[in-house]
Amino acid sequence: TRSCSPPKLLQRAILRRAEDHTIRMRVRSTLGLLLAARAAAEPVERREIRSVDEFRRLVQTSQRCFLVEFFSGMCGYCQEFEPTWLELARTTTRLEPARVNIDMPGGLAVAELVGVINEGIPAVVLFNQRRTDAHATLMAGELEELPKLLRRVYKNTKGQYLSTDAEGFFLRASS
Repeated sequence: TRSCSPPKLLQRAILRRAEDHTIRMRVRSTLGLLLAARAAAEPVERREIRSVDEFRRLVQTSQRCFLVEFFSGMCGYCQEFEPTWLELARTTTRLEPARVNIDMPGGLAVAELVGVINEGIPAVVLFNQRRTDAHATLMAGELEELPKLLRRVYKNTKGQYLSTDAEGFFLRASS
């Protein structure tokens, strides 16, 4: 049998530990990249606003125009409308899409703040004015087909925008 001297054993243990550390760091780095890619691949039309604070930070303080769907997971019309919403959000590429689930306490508070609860759900609302309390309801409480919704979006944005941001999104109107 061959034996190693204590310094050799210590050297091997250190090398194994360094290799383990390198492997762990590579695995962590790879996982981080995969999670970042997954987050980047998540469709923006599925972005959910979960609180009044998030709504204020995201929609009300932004210069961009937002197209927001208010829905309930328990609402049959909302479930039926979801494919239309996803297509609308993908089609209106110059508007920031977001969703508010009124089943959640924060989502219900946002819907009450905007006044959508009184209008009905599912609702699609366009925030395109500088005044944060101003919005255009494109649909509320009834189901609309995509072409009709696109016409309403066009009608509510036509001629109001002189500029876009660096990513091509409409900026809010000054009036």
